[in-house]
Amino acid sequence: MMWKRYGEYLISQGGDEYKEKVFAYIDREDSPRPVTYQLALLRSVGFDHVELVHKNLCFAVFGAGKSC
Repeated sequence: MMWKRYGEYLISQGGDEYKEKVFAYIDREDSPRPVTYQLALLRSVGFDHVELVHKNLCFAVFGAGKSC
């Protein structure tokens, strides 16, 4: 529903071509990596306690810590 409304707004601002350009940019530059990738990245740089607290759609709460 949100993408549909945003698409309609973009069309009203610059037409169909503008909407496609913005959506392509979002796909290419503004899409986060999967949460599993982000957690693995934390482990790869030395965090030994990584926890996913909550995940819903594209939102997640996670944390990490290093042992002293």
